[in-house]
Amino acid sequence: MFQANRRTTLKLLGGAALTAGALPVLSLPATAQEDYVVPNSLQNFKRGTIHIMHTPVRSFSIIWEDLGRVKMKAADLVTNYPSLKVGNIVDVHWYDYMDFLIAKKTPETSARAKAMMAKGARLEGIPGAQERIRLWNMDGMCTKVDVATNTIFLINASGGEPDKPSPDSGEVIQLPPVVTAAGKAALRTIQPGDQLTTVWSQQTAIKATVIR
Repeated sequence: MFQANRRTTLKLLGGAALTAGALPVLSLPATAQEDYVVPNSLQNFKRGTIHIMHTPVRSFSIIWEDLGRVKMKAADLVTNYPSLKVGNIVDVHWYDYMDFLIAKKTPETSARAKAMMAKGARLEGIPGAQERIRLWNMDGMCTKVDVATNTIFLINASGGEPDKPSPDSGEVIQLPPVVTAAGKAALRTIQPGDQLTTVWSQQTAIKATVIR
């Protein structure tokens, strides 16, 4: 997912952020009933070269001319995954990462994050997908909020899993820009020193067509 020189920068795309201040914290039964969706607005289509195959977890890293090396999970809809090889030039249709929770860390928001990850998400407009999209969590202390770019920096405390190996605990991570109104409202409530919890979806490919 990362270029070698971007180990501490998560080039993700922010999405439907929720905050403890913007919305009431739901009970766990109510949370379990929610439908978490990665919307069609986060779809992408791009041609790149397969750089690394991560067969045990059905993922691959692709080199894009303008994005560098990006790692993504291949959904069950990528039926030709076993035949893909390093060096293949492929047209890839995928959904970008999305943030599902950005909140000051409390027992309630931590419980909400745990419930979200247990349920996972689905992709909008993809009825044939049987596999839920995995959600992962990263917690830590905020070190900087860049309102101009809608970006949060935090000291990773949870060893979140945007990549393997996961970022080290104590590593400063630049989270993705937040693009929703709710997310931007959340940014205005966050100060350096705040303990945060965040939840994100994996970047997920739904089709990979081999060009050569």
